[in-house]
Amino acid sequence: MSLSFSDSPNPLSSGLPEWYLKSRKSAWDNFLDTPFPKRKDENWRFANLKKIAYENIKDAENINEFDYNKYVSESVSLKEGNYQLIFNNDSLLSQSPVDGNLTDQGFIFKPLSQALIDHGDLIESHFMKEEPRLGSQKFYKLNQARQKEGYFIYVPEGLAISEPLEVFNWISGEDSAIFPYSLIISGKGSEVSVADYFGSSDDQMGLVCGVSDLIAEEDSKLTYVRTQNLSENAHSIQLSNVMSYENSKVKNFSLNLGCEWLRHESVSRLLGDGANSEMISVSVPESSQEFDMRTLQLHEKPSTSSDLLYKNALYDESKTTFSGMIKVYEGAHQTDAYQTCRNLLMSDKCEANSMPGLEINADQVKCSHGSTSNPVAENGLFYLMSRGIEEPVSRQLVTFGFVKDAVDRLENIQLEEVILKKLERRFNRIGLR
Repeated sequence: MSLSFSDSPNPLSSGLPEWYLKSRKSAWDNFLDTPFPKRKDENWRFANLKKIAYENIKDAENINEFDYNKYVSESVSLKEGNYQLIFNNDSLLSQSPVDGNLTDQGFIFKPLSQALIDHGDLIESHFMKEEPRLGSQKFYKLNQARQKEGYFIYVPEGLAISEPLEVFNWISGEDSAIFPYSLIISGKGSEVSVADYFGSSDDQMGLVCGVSDLIAEEDSKLTYVRTQNLSENAHSIQLSNVMSYENSKVKNFSLNLGCEWLRHESVSRLLGDGANSEMISVSVPESSQEFDMRTLQLHEKPSTSSDLLYKNALYDESKTTFSGMIKVYEGAHQTDAYQTCRNLLMSDKCEANSMPGLEINADQVKCSHGSTSNPVAENGLFYLMSRGIEEPVSRQLVTFGFVKDAVDRLENIQLEEVILKKLERRFNRIGLR
C-alpha cells in the first residue's frame, strides 16, 4: 500500500500564524510515521483498500483559464444572491462581500488562508482538535499537512443568518489532489445553514481529502449540507466532526452521487444536556461505484438525543458499506438515540453491507438501531405501470420516494429544493441509459 508525493508540503504565504505552520510540519511527520490501514482493521472491514494506493497523486495546481461563472451558472444551487465562496484546486476564485452590519456584529465568512491571518487566535482554539476515531488517522494528518485553503465561519452569540451560505469546490486536472478544511462555529443562541458543493470540471482521476469541524455552542442551531458530485473517476475521503453543546441542534446532511470510490467518516459528540444531533445521508451509486460510510454517535452527557438516517439506492454493480455505532457513556442517562440504514437494491448484482451497533453504559436510555436491504417492491411497480407509466419512469418514481423522506428531515425548503434537483438530474440520467 502506498501514497506518494514528490515533495514535502508546499510553502504557504507569509503572515500565517506560527502555530499553524508548525502544525503542518508536525502533521506531515505524523503522516509519514502512521501506517496505512490493513485488511484486519475492524474500521476497514469490507473496505476496498486497493483504492487508497495513489502512486502519482500531486497537489492540484492553479488553472488560470477556469471559468467559474460558467460552472456556477450550470450548477444546481440556491442562485438567490446568497453569500458565496468559490474555489478551484484549493485556490480562491471569488468571494461575495458580506453585509457590513453583519461583520460589525462579529460575523465571519472567509477563506481559511485569510481567516488565519485575521482571526488566528480564535481559529487556534478550535482548529482540528478532534483525533480521528474511525480508522483514517493517516488521511486526517495528510489533510492537515497539505491543506492550502478552506473556509472559516463564525456566527457570534444571538445572531441568526437568515439565508444559507454557499461554498463551491471544484477539482481539475489528472491526478490532482485537494485538501479542503472547513471550520464552522455557531455561537450561543445563534443560527446558520451552510451548503458545501463538491464537483469536478473534467473526468480525470482526482482526490478530495477533506476535514470539517462543526461546533454548535449552547442553544444554537447549525445545519450543514455537503453534496458530492465529483467525476466518477475521482476518489473522496471526508472526515466530519460534530460537537454539540447544551441544548444545541445540529443537522449534518450528505448527498453522494459521484466518485469511483468514497470514504466518509462522521463523528457526532453530544457534549451538553439537551444537545441534539441529526446525521442524514442519501447515496445513489451506479455502475461500479463504491461508497464506504462509517459513523459514531457519542452520548457523553445526560438528556441528549441523536437520530441517524442513511439511505442508499444502489444500481448496477455498485457497493455500499455502512458501519455505525451508538455509544452511551457512563452517567449519560436519559439518552434518546436512533440509527437506521435503509438500502434499496435496484439490481441483483449490487452489494450493500450494513453493520449497526450499540454500546450502552448508562441507565434509563432509549436506543435502537437497525438496517434493511430490499429490492424494489414489484407490487409498487405494477401499480404505477398499470396506470400507464412506463417501467423506467416507474422505477425512478419509486426510488425518488424512497430517498425523499431523508431530504425532508432538513426542514429547510431552499436546501431541500437544491438536493431534490440534484437527485432528479441523477435519476433522469440513469433512466436514459
